[in-house]
This record gives sequence, C-alpha cells and structure tokens, in this order.
Amino acid sequence: MMFYDSRKTLLTFIILINCFVYSNKIAVATKVKGIAEIMKVGKKDFNNLRAGSILEDGDKIRTGKSGFVAIIFIDDKSMLKIKEDSEAVINGRKTTKDISKKINIDGGTIRASITKQNVDFVIQTPTSVASVKGTDFWMIVDELLGDQVIGIEGQVSLVNTETGQEVMITTGMTGNSTPDGQLGVSETNASSIPEDPSDSSQEGPSQLRIYLEGPNGEQKVFIIDYQ
Repeated sequence: MMFYDSRKTLLTFIILINCFVYSNKIAVATKVKGIAEIMKVGKKDFNNLRAGSILEDGDKIRTGKSGFVAIIFIDDKSMLKIKEDSEAVINGRKTTKDISKKINIDGGTIRASITKQNVDFVIQTPTSVASVKGTDFWMIVDELLGDQVIGIEGQVSLVNTETGQEVMITTGMTGNSTPDGQLGVSETNASSIPEDPSDSSQEGPSQLRIYLEGPNGEQKVFIIDYQ
C-alpha cells in the first residue's frame, strides 16, 4: 500500500505503471458509480466494471441508470467521462510517443477533457465526427435526433457525415448535427450543460485498487490511498 497527498500524484503513478510495465494497455478506469459494465475486446459478454480496471484497445463500456465512469489515458492524462445510459467503444492505437484515440458512441452523454497533443482525439457517432487536439467539451448523442457538442474550453471540429459539412465549436458555443444533414452553431444555454458527477467534493481519504493481469494470467492488485 502506498500513500499519496494528491490526485495528481496518484494519476502520475498510474501512468508510470502502465507505460513501463504494461505497455499494451491504453487507459484506466479511475471512478465508477452506479451500473457500469465492460465488454473486453474479443469477448461477447458484459461484466461489472470496477474502478482500477485497465482498458485495452477495443473495450466497450456500458452504463445504466445513474451509472458513471471516468477513465484516464495513460500517455497524456486525457480524461473521458461517461454518464448514465451510454455505450462507448474505447479505441487507442499507439504511435511512438502518443496514443491516437477514437471513441465510438451510438448513444449517451460523454465529457472529454483532452490534453494538447500531436494526434487527434476523435469521437465517432452515427451522425457526426468530432475531433480535437486539446480541449474540454460535452457531447450528447442520440441516434434518432443527432448530436449536440457543448464547448467548455478550446475548439472542437464537428463534421456531419451525411453532408461532409464542418463547423468549429468554441468556448461557450453549442453545435448541433442531425441525421438529415443539418449542422449549426449557437450560444450555449447554461441550463443545457450536463451535470458532472465527479465535480462533487469528497471529504477524507480515498482508496483505489488497480487491477493488472500478469503474463501467466494471474491478477495483481496495487492499492493506493490518497487524499
């Protein structure tokens, strides 16, 4: 067991473990609430997702009512938050220095807080493609109604796949993309910004168990206490 004084040190520790010891992994689930499940790449069934689980390229995360998952990518601390009633496939292809990240989501609500990087972070939906190199935004995806991108910080490129038309979403603006090809940008209504469950403060120390699988299939657990 190790003790750390801050979340920043905790996340640095996670990244070092995964980069140097388990280099074939791409992310770790740092927070899980409510109903949250994972289908490992190559598998056909969902199992309960727990905080500390290591994610690989192609893993699918599904949340139910009141579910919430936060994951952090091991190369640059970029974070993806997945709210309730969402389903997303986490893809990551490693380059020399970075992980080229792509999220496929058919429906649900996610927040992406992306560290500035050399490769695009891409989110693919049935209606649109959103890509960034460093920004913070919400994306609400509905297969029938289309997509809504809410810019919190930085810029997001939003392309409607029906027409190929592109708009840039900046801080304080919202982009809407529909299945019939409509694409537009308007000023964000503050009441439309989803609530981030991880924004609520938590008192006292916390504990995170990081689950790693050894070369022979044995499970190893790192337990970290932090404040």
